[in-house]
Amino acid sequence: MKLSSGFLATIEKENEGSSSADNYLRYTKLDQGKPANFALLEQDPLEYWLVWGVAKDNDSMKPFRFLEQPSQEDIDLELGSDYVQSMNYDKTAVRKPSQCLTWPVYNWDINKVQVLEVSHISLARQFAKYGLNKKYSRNLLDWDFELSKIKADMVKYELLIVPRDEDEHDEAAMEKAWKAAEKAGFDLNRIVTGGDPFSEG
Repeated sequence: MKLSSGFLATIEKENEGSSSADNYLRYTKLDQGKPANFALLEQDPLEYWLVWGVAKDNDSMKPFRFLEQPSQEDIDLELGSDYVQSMNYDKTAVRKPSQCLTWPVYNWDINKVQVLEVSHISLARQFAKYGLNKKYSRNLLDWDFELSKIKADMVKYELLIVPRDEDEHDEAAMEKAWKAAEKAGFDLNRIVTGGDPFSEG
């Protein structure tokens, strides 16, 4: 499989799979008024395309990921005979593949290394805004982020970059947790093949 230089320069992760649910920072599950507070553990995200499949026998949802933008033939082949491509919100057509940015992050709210998979383009744009701004990009890992879910006419997500509060956020604990995860074999790339970044099993 060929990868663009942009893809290769970027590495990070998130998944819906066999591992414990609290290994993932699922921003769609946030409560309004309770933002998630986290730091990026790697500067560059892992990029890939996400397609949701629906099981024919029980309507359960499963993510399928592709390193390059998949053709309909690629999608049909990957979903096989047990899954069909999920429909869009209005149920008028199949849900198009979404491009994802995924990072390992440190969640300050629970003091834990997690994976953050950003599949909403509006939120990805907000990450790009900060990540491409020289003011922040030179030391992006030294900043914290606040991610909020806002329910109005439509659900939307708001990302703020904030200076790290060293009194409340223990960088030494974060570094220790991240080193422990790496030593245990953390590999974000496993998410693309449906694996668990935290475990080879």
